[in-house]
Amino acid sequence: MNIWGVVVYTIIVIASYLYAFKKDKAKGMKGLQKGWKRFLRQLPFIFSIFLLVGLFDVFIPKSTVVSVVGHGKGFLAILNAALVGSVVGGPVSSVYPLGALLLKKGATVAVAAVFINAWVMVGIISMPFEISIFGKKFVFIRNIFAFIGAIIIGMLTGLILTGNVI
Repeated sequence: MNIWGVVVYTIIVIASYLYAFKKDKAKGMKGLQKGWKRFLRQLPFIFSIFLLVGLFDVFIPKSTVVSVVGHGKGFLAILNAALVGSVVGGPVSSVYPLGALLLKKGATVAVAAVFINAWVMVGIISMPFEISIFGKKFVFIRNIFAFIGAIIIGMLTGLILTGNVI
């Protein structure tokens, strides 16, 4: 864990709240209460995700991950990561431990990045709700471009960080 990232982020949060309380104590308190409520609502899901990641880590052998999204699978590994990331839903914060686990189990950087980007950008689970707001055409076009974008961004991430697009 990058402790300095946590320290810097904590300092920024504390400084922001000190400024907010100095500027308007009532709004600062309201912001703190809203943030706390949001944290409490997300806590059970985040807790569950970490428990699930622990199970996956113990029960899914590295060989299984490598056989589905390992380097030897080529572009199929990228496509598999994009498909799974597109279908699985949940808060964005829950995808990062799963992406880290993919790396630990033998997936490439590009595959992990595609998985994370597809999870964040593509909304298969939320499509019915999104269609009710924006309409079918908008939602399908947005999701198609998001799917393609997730693949491109993930492959570029792999290329920049490791020199490999797959």
